[in-house]
Amino acid sequence: MTDGLAARLPLDLLRERNLRRLFCAQAASVLGSSMMPIALSFAVLEHGGGASGVGLVLGAQTAPLIVFLLAGGVLADRWGRRVTMIGSDLARAAIEITVVVILLTVGMPLGGFVAFAAALSVAAAFFHPAFHGFVPEVVSGKRLQEANALGSTLNSIGSLLGPAVAGALVAWTDPAWVIAIDAATFLASALFLAGVRTSSSATKASREDESFFRQLQHGWREFSSRTWLWSLLAYTSLASTFVLGPVMVLGIAFVGGKENGAAQWGTVMAAQGVGSLLGGFAGMRLRFRRPLLASVFCTFGLGAFAGLLAVRAPVYVLVLGSLLSGAGFALLHILWTSALQADVPSDAMSRVSAYDGVATVLSMTVGYWWAAPTADRVGASSLLWFGVVWTLASAAAMVALPQIRRSAPGTEKGGDGGMDGGITPEAREPSTAH
Repeated sequence: MTDGLAARLPLDLLRERNLRRLFCAQAASVLGSSMMPIALSFAVLEHGGGASGVGLVLGAQTAPLIVFLLAGGVLADRWGRRVTMIGSDLARAAIEITVVVILLTVGMPLGGFVAFAAALSVAAAFFHPAFHGFVPEVVSGKRLQEANALGSTLNSIGSLLGPAVAGALVAWTDPAWVIAIDAATFLASALFLAGVRTSSSATKASREDESFFRQLQHGWREFSSRTWLWSLLAYTSLASTFVLGPVMVLGIAFVGGKENGAAQWGTVMAAQGVGSLLGGFAGMRLRFRRPLLASVFCTFGLGAFAGLLAVRAPVYVLVLGSLLSGAGFALLHILWTSALQADVPSDAMSRVSAYDGVATVLSMTVGYWWAAPTADRVGASSLLWFGVVWTLASAAAMVALPQIRRSAPGTEKGGDGGMDGGITPEAREPSTAH
């Protein structure tokens, strides 16, 4: 049984020193970050912030991303992605250590928590575009999808374990110590990244000759010149706004009563995490001749989930819908990221992925914001049914685009961005390299 599982998972990728260290860094960072919302929420409550304060603090983690992701993408391409990620990890660790000291000594007002959450978000905005651009520097070609799938699986595992570990620790000790553990994971991530070696001096030299805004414009040209890229991003972003947002905001009201609704909705959401894990496993093994077309249908699980909520299906059926939704979005992310890395020039990768990040954060924010007021006007069930119709109609529009029906992006070119290679030469460095 174990041998069969090992044969299905691309664990041989972890034999490469650079990839092993990169994924260890990602695993440490994801585990710590997934603990933060619970630790931060309880820290706010313990210091008198109340429920409204928790909402204000958690919201402060989102808004800066919309502004700073683009800057993070430009600077990652300019400074080098590994250096940018290490800097982001060290900055977040320093911020959290400072906050831990304050919490354990004099305490912190609500305004301090808001500033803390915003500062963490600004630092994180530099990490995410750099990471997406860094993976193709370590692995390329046919193994890109496997590497992205393995990364997605690590994200899913961390997202499942982190909240559970945080909840247990908060019940046992002060939330400040959970924040301290998160700081330690960022230091571990920086240490792992420091051991990754790639060769990107040529592209870095050419980037430094351009101004910040010139580089931002170049990133936009790379993004807007690819019909498949901006159309698929618009498709998934609008799905987040019109379908995912209402599902997340209205779902709990459709599950159970006041006594057990929260517990049942928690079970439904846990199934989404399991689905994400299964989607990651699928991404490791499945190969699509037309991955962009396949990614369009990955949203159908979310549409089905919305429809099941609209008819007030029993919880065990909602669990299935949530699982399909999580699996679909995980596979979509893998296919999307692999296509992006295969088709976009390596020196613009972080900037282009930053546009993806801004659209994702903005669409989710709008989705959370508009769902409840609109449901009050038209009815929750009607809004959820609109999401189902939107899923089908928008998918039909996407399928009509020739660029979406074509084969995998980047197959026509070789080199780092092509689909014909394996581990990059830099990733084959012996373990003694420094």
